[in-house]
Amino acid sequence: MSAQTLNQLLSEAAECYRLNLTEKAENLYIAALQINPNQAGALFNLGTLLLRKSDLRGDQFIKDSFAQDSKNEIDRNKAVELVIQILLSNAYKKHAEEWVRFAELNQLHFPALSELKRQVEIPAYLEKTIFSPEKNQLLERYHPIESSSYVYAIDVVGGCNLRCPTCPVGNQSQMPKGIMQPKLFLEILEKICRENPNHNPDIWLFNWSEPLLNPHLPDFIKQIREKNLTSFISSNLNISDRIEQVMEANPNRFKVSISSLKQEVYEVTHERGDIQVVISNFEKLAEARDKYQASTEIWVGHHLYKNTIEEMQQIKALADDYGFGYRPSYAIMAPIEKAYSLIKNLGDNALGIEQQLFLHPKTITENNKLRRSGNMDCELRFNMTAINYDGSVSLCCGTTKDLSDTVDKKTYFLEKNRVELEQLKYGHSFCSTCMNNNLHLTIQDL
Repeated sequence: MSAQTLNQLLSEAAECYRLNLTEKAENLYIAALQINPNQAGALFNLGTLLLRKSDLRGDQFIKDSFAQDSKNEIDRNKAVELVIQILLSNAYKKHAEEWVRFAELNQLHFPALSELKRQVEIPAYLEKTIFSPEKNQLLERYHPIESSSYVYAIDVVGGCNLRCPTCPVGNQSQMPKGIMQPKLFLEILEKICRENPNHNPDIWLFNWSEPLLNPHLPDFIKQIREKNLTSFISSNLNISDRIEQVMEANPNRFKVSISSLKQEVYEVTHERGDIQVVISNFEKLAEARDKYQASTEIWVGHHLYKNTIEEMQQIKALADDYGFGYRPSYAIMAPIEKAYSLIKNLGDNALGIEQQLFLHPKTITENNKLRRSGNMDCELRFNMTAINYDGSVSLCCGTTKDLSDTVDKKTYFLEKNRVELEQLKYGHSFCSTCMNNNLHLTIQDL
């Protein structure tokens, strides 16, 4: 084929790449490389396209592009920064770390390098490996995905005003109900500080609950700030109670979870919810933020289902109107035991909502199996402790199971030190079930 044909393919591929028409761009770059296998730009762009869909063949394409770039047409600084960012976005932290080392060895410089380096290094408060009894081997740890600090997820409420079908409050029976009292919260917070003298943990004031239901929430936020710790709230915002007081207390982060702006859809994915109430409360939240000049980072967490993904631009525009961030994510089935029952076809699982999930739990576990070596630890046990409204501890934030492996026996946070709690986590039988089915939270390394 002629040089003209090659240039035409490259030009069309570049335009598709720019427009995010990934599949078409990938095919065009493959066609171009069949004409000239050494075309550096095509190698690089094809490599990034592959990495974006978690295909590690892209890593070698990018290395080949650098080797073939004799005229230095590829900006190494921008290129390596992009590669690291793509790998991190797909939880390939070990591979991202290799590219950070490449940048340092080759004396590359770009503004985000120090931050990207931080995101691949294991924090000082974590041991790099841990012996896993259920696997009878050492497991590696990594820089956590969810938070760069150790997380205490404190469910300050037992219960919720909604009944979302992908949440245990909506799909499990006999979920505990109650309100965490100020005395217990302060005792928990003080113990957290005592056990972390050289590290400032991140305090999440929710797990399965709606934190705005707790009348003491503003005081909890103030106490966290007084201890020089960070706080995080996630709300469905179907109630306006305490919005002003909460923003006056100035939490570090505030997420509003929604799925759709169409009530006929929203009332299914956020059962018992009213999207017009949520939008009205957006206004109240923004007004309170501005009134108290709160530094709180606020964003809309958009749960993506098959029937809500088409609203991405509309919901982002709404978030922009109020100065909120926008972070879409695929909806998943929770708790883990519910996802496991769907995988194994156990019991009556006819919820219907799983038909709207982009990825059925069975597909998720099959995909994870292909991309995980089995040598990495689970972040939900090495970097998080989940505490219920009554002070008892759950195995992790992804399950409703108690930390105690004994039926009807609870483990209380104030009665066990951090080492004892970790021992109970690593000895729990459900961890084997979860990890053997690749339902745990860890990085990809294959």
